[in-house]
Amino acid sequence: MNSKSQSKLFVILSTYTDERGIVLIAALALIAILALVGGVAVITTNTDVKISSNYKSSVQALYAAQAGIEEARTRLIGSSAAANYAGDPATNPNENWSAYILTSNTWQTSDDPNYNASYTNYIPQYSPINHTNTSIVANSLQTDVSYWVKIRHKREYDAEQAGHTITSHHYHDDDGSTGTHTVAMQGNIVYYGYGDPLSPTTAVQFTSSTPLAKYKPVEIITAYGSSGGSLKVIEIEVVHYPGPPILAPVYSKDDINLHGSSGIINGTDTCSANPSLPPIYVLSPAEVDSSGGPTLDGNPSTPQSGSLDIDIAAYINAMKDNATITITDDQSGTNYGDASNYVTFYSDTSNPYNNQGLKLQNLTGYGTLLVKGDLVLGGGFVWHGLVLTSGTLDLNGGGAGVNIFGSVFCIDTLDTNGGLNLQYDSCAIENSLINQPLKVIKWREIY
Repeated sequence: MNSKSQSKLFVILSTYTDERGIVLIAALALIAILALVGGVAVITTNTDVKISSNYKSSVQALYAAQAGIEEARTRLIGSSAAANYAGDPATNPNENWSAYILTSNTWQTSDDPNYNASYTNYIPQYSPINHTNTSIVANSLQTDVSYWVKIRHKREYDAEQAGHTITSHHYHDDDGSTGTHTVAMQGNIVYYGYGDPLSPTTAVQFTSSTPLAKYKPVEIITAYGSSGGSLKVIEIEVVHYPGPPILAPVYSKDDINLHGSSGIINGTDTCSANPSLPPIYVLSPAEVDSSGGPTLDGNPSTPQSGSLDIDIAAYINAMKDNATITITDDQSGTNYGDASNYVTFYSDTSNPYNNQGLKLQNLTGYGTLLVKGDLVLGGGFVWHGLVLTSGTLDLNGGGAGVNIFGSVFCIDTLDTNGGLNLQYDSCAIENSLINQPLKVIKWREIY
């Protein structure tokens, strides 16, 4: 190879083997890669932050809706005599009743996708008290949560929308009409209580052709909660606690012994809200032994017996957790509650103070008296509401006698001696139950 060729080869090799500038290229490539990775990381982080923020807002909106549900449930307990009451103020349930609970006075009727101008659309105020207010004003008991709530009575149309048909019952249909309904004609109110004559001791949803004072409608509560642009909607159905079925002013699973001529047991409703009942119902084969000729009245006026077994112990257990007063020893000369404040009382006779049975006399009470064990009522005892005992019940009405306006239940023997005035009073019974918590029978998240 000549020198000229060698020189050219050297130049070529030098050109391709010279490493000057490679570091710069590598650095630029690395910077590009890092920039790409950084960009991806930023995008991913921003996306995660947005997802996290959206999730947080969604959860907060759900919690807000749940808060609205709980406020509505709380404000449906009691009666229109309470300032915070948000239920139907009508004496008899109004088919077109509806009410709103608002946390903001900027709410508009257009915010409700199911707003119906034919309904009452009350916005009940508690200060000043106005249960029929229709002016848009914040009326919630909370101010730091964003929600609004709609409450209304359940109607036949609602049940049909959920799948009720003649062959697939969602409620016991006893109003004489089996036709379908529309938004404009939604049908009768659906109640909850002992409205199925074929199952008189089982609480069910039902309709009726006659007004019913002793049972309350099923309530539909829809809550809209919002937070950070997220919206959650929850809808539930709740029922008022119906208490035990009232078959007579006196119910016993065991024998009833009536002594003396000064006793009166009357099944005619003293507040004239419901049909008359027989004075006594005993679970067969228990018997009623009457000596001395006490006065029994009602429809019919004679004691009745049958197979309708009421689980008294279960009702005591169901209501005792809501007791406002626990009685631990015998009482005399004490007053409990008043005509505007019916309360729940509970006593467990396994307590060492009264393990021989609870004795009450010379006192006046309003509400539900729950006794786990035996109960003795003496002269001067006056009660408005329900009395349930899982043991024996002795009514020893010496002096001022025993006076009960409502209904009594016992599992074991019931004995009466001396003065007794026991009158069926459906209003007192209703008042004794109005402070019981509402039970949720259906829950769904709409979106």
